[in-house]
Amino acid sequence: MRIKVILHGYLAAFHDGPIEMTGATAAEIVTSVTRQVKGFAPDPKRGRHRVKIVGFDTEESLHKPLGPEVEYLHIVPQMSGGKNSGLLQIVLGVVLVGVGFFLGAGSMLGSLLMKVGALALLGGLTSLLAPKPETDKTDGQQQKSSYLGAPKNTVAIGTRIPILYGRHRAYGHFLSFDINAIEYKPK
Repeated sequence: MRIKVILHGYLAAFHDGPIEMTGATAAEIVTSVTRQVKGFAPDPKRGRHRVKIVGFDTEESLHKPLGPEVEYLHIVPQMSGGKNSGLLQIVLGVVLVGVGFFLGAGSMLGSLLMKVGALALLGGLTSLLAPKPETDKTDGQQQKSSYLGAPKNTVAIGTRIPILYGRHRAYGHFLSFDINAIEYKPK
C-alpha cells in the first residue's frame, strides 16, 4: 500500500514535498523514511530526533495494519521541554503562602507554611532563570559506571598492580569495564 509521508516543522527541511513509501504498518513506513532521508541521522550533540505520528498515539497503533482509508502520514517534531521548569514549584509556593496567610501568620502552622511556600517560590524562580548545564562529552575523560556487580577490582588503565605476598584474596583487573558507544555522522 502506497502512503504519502509529509514532514512538518523543522523536519520539512530534510525533504521537499511528500515522500511516497510502501508498507503495511505505520512503523514500517516511518522506519523506511528515517533510514532513507539523511536528515534523520542521529546528531552526536542532540541525539535522535523525537517525532510524533499524527493519529497514532500508542506504540501498538503504529504496528497495526493500515486500512485503505489511510493515504497520508504526518510526521511532526515531538514537543518536549528543554529543561525542567519551576512553574509547578512556583504555583505550589504561592498556594502554600496563601494557605499559611489564611491560617494566620502568628500561628505556628501558618508561619511554617508561609516559609516553606516562600522557599518553594524562590526555588521555582531560580530554576526558571538559571541556565541548563550542558554536559560536555568531548573532553575524553573516562566515564565511571554505576554498576559494580560482584566483588572485583575496578581500576583505571595504567594503574600499578601491586605484588602480594602471603594469603590474600585478590580479584582480576578489568581493563575495559564500561564501553560507551557514541553515534556520530562521519564527514
